[in-house]
Amino acid sequence: MSDFDLRLTPEGVQTLYYAVNEAIRMWPGSPARPVEEQEILYSLKMAIFAMKMELVIEKPSEGEA
Repeated sequence: MSDFDLRLTPEGVQTLYYAVNEAIRMWPGSPARPVEEQEILYSLKMAIFAMKMELVIEKPSEGEA
């Protein structure tokens, strides 16, 4: 199995999170798609959500420049 590194802008993180959520929402279920696919999508959703939370933590507050 290969591992990949991916660089994303904050907008890219938001877009990818939306796309994964839509894939989960529209997932046709088994046997049309493998059950493992849904598990992977949920894992991706959690990982991308962690990225979104990192953006919130790193975002400067209004008083900071």
